[in-house]
Amino acid sequence: MGDHHYRASGLLSRRLLNPVVAALAERGAPVGGAVVLAVPGRVTGRVRTVPLTPVTIDGRRYLISPRGETDWVRNLRAAGGVGALRAGGEPERVRAVEQGVEAAVPVLQAYVRGLGRGAGLLFDDITAGSTEAEVAAAAPRHPVFELTAAG
Repeated sequence: MGDHHYRASGLLSRRLLNPVVAALAERGAPVGGAVVLAVPGRVTGRVRTVPLTPVTIDGRRYLISPRGETDWVRNLRAAGGVGALRAGGEPERVRAVEQGVEAAVPVLQAYVRGLGRGAGLLFDDITAGSTEAEVAAAAPRHPVFELTAAG
């Protein structure tokens, strides 16, 4: 999925917010439900980490990439969808299955509606007020992965 859309995060996010959110999540004090995703890098194989906020819809957990084809998305794909989530305590091994556009649309729509006005901080092409057709048009640019236990 995806048309190679990528929106870089700002310097403040990369250098200050992400490290602070990741450190708090790893110590069991997550900000806004954030967890740390750990996945091998696709080039070096070194474990790469990034703070993310899974969303639960109808009892299913998902990871969503508002910024498109980010490094964590490409690394997760290269790792066959296997990674680990941590929010204090032991890491949880997960399998992330990328969703097609049809399955991604209701997930994205619920996610941006839940963000309210904050959706504009993460997404550059959909908002909480976007129609289903607008979300469907944007869905290929925002990878969505369903999470299950990897065992």
